[in-house]
Amino acid sequence: MACQRAWNVTGSREESTESWQSTFERVCHGLPETGIILYMKIMSFRSIGFVFVLMLLFVACSGPDNDSPRTPGADGAGSAALASPTPSQTEAGDDPTGEPATDASPTGEAAPTEAGQPADSSHVELTEPAEASPDSTVTTEPPPPTATMRPSPEVPSDLPAGVLPNNRVLAYYGHPSTPLMGILGEYSKEDLRDVLREEAAAYEAADPDTPVVMAFELIATVAQPDPGSDGTYVLYTGDEWIQEYVDFTAENDMLLILDVQIGHSTIRDEVARIWQWLQYPHVHVALDPEFATAPDYAPGEIIGGVDGNHINIAIEMLSELVLENKLPPKMLIVHQFDTVMIYNKEDILPLPGVDFVLDMDGWGTIEAKTGNYNHFVANELVQYGGFKLFYQQDIPVMTPEQVVSMQPPPLVVIYQ
Repeated sequence: MACQRAWNVTGSREESTESWQSTFERVCHGLPETGIILYMKIMSFRSIGFVFVLMLLFVACSGPDNDSPRTPGADGAGSAALASPTPSQTEAGDDPTGEPATDASPTGEAAPTEAGQPADSSHVELTEPAEASPDSTVTTEPPPPTATMRPSPEVPSDLPAGVLPNNRVLAYYGHPSTPLMGILGEYSKEDLRDVLREEAAAYEAADPDTPVVMAFELIATVAQPDPGSDGTYVLYTGDEWIQEYVDFTAENDMLLILDVQIGHSTIRDEVARIWQWLQYPHVHVALDPEFATAPDYAPGEIIGGVDGNHINIAIEMLSELVLENKLPPKMLIVHQFDTVMIYNKEDILPLPGVDFVLDMDGWGTIEAKTGNYNHFVANELVQYGGFKLFYQQDIPVMTPEQVVSMQPPPLVVIYQ
């Protein structure tokens, strides 16, 4: 997830008055060849649904008035699911249910990215951003809960105390190489720390009963448009950069969350890639399912997805690490803004030593964001809720008071 916070993806702050015709043309003709991987935060319409999307595209092709305002984005429910992985992508032993190891939707259809959604660059060597709309829409009305709040697994008494649920984690997200991937690339670590302190004070004023712990969420493995020498479509940020952030966060009593974008790799392999850093008590993990694409698609071409059973692999790895080394519980944060991003979600099972956080990603209006939080988090809650905000693309940015008033109150809040 790259810089959705301050820019529309033309690289300027154009008003959202672009016609549906030009939006449709971008979809038809593809993205510019800028070496940038885009991933689209697809939201859903509340009641008008996918049929209305088709109507809008029909009108776009007919040539609407260029001065007409942009209509909010596409219907998540109407987005097709991902192509199923081929047998060649199976990793033996990764899934106790026998599913292939590659994380992609089993329905056999592609969920294409569309203009009119936020776009982020996930390529380290960025040039300029391509175009997309700064609008998003609410989901359809939430279905009945598919998973209720589950009791947290009992943590052995000899383990150090964890961060959750007695604190709220407040994080800044991105990659230090570029502002196009989030706020971590816009300012120095020292300046970000100071600004984050001010934001933390605002959250503690809004919810005095919940202390705030500050964090950086650093993209540790970055999805790529090309397969690379290993065929994974993933580029590792590198030991030197990660160690720099490990040391800085430790020195400033902060947490570090290492975000992994899976590409054509597996959750097991990408968590193993950052394994040395997880020995530190203050380092945690986040998964970006949207970049886990099926074999026929590069990251950014479709909305990726992971199997809940594969998420369990990461949970098992972290639980074993914590219990064997007497570490504080590890957070495992999984981002979601579309149904296809996590399938078999009901199979996710927290284990002792792991705090599972389901984070509602994506930007838009307050109605859109709270609707999707209810849909993807509150009604499908596994253990703890998380919430993502975008400083300039949210319409408007929700206040700390509004964030902490949601139910259940998100215990992880991430700014991009």
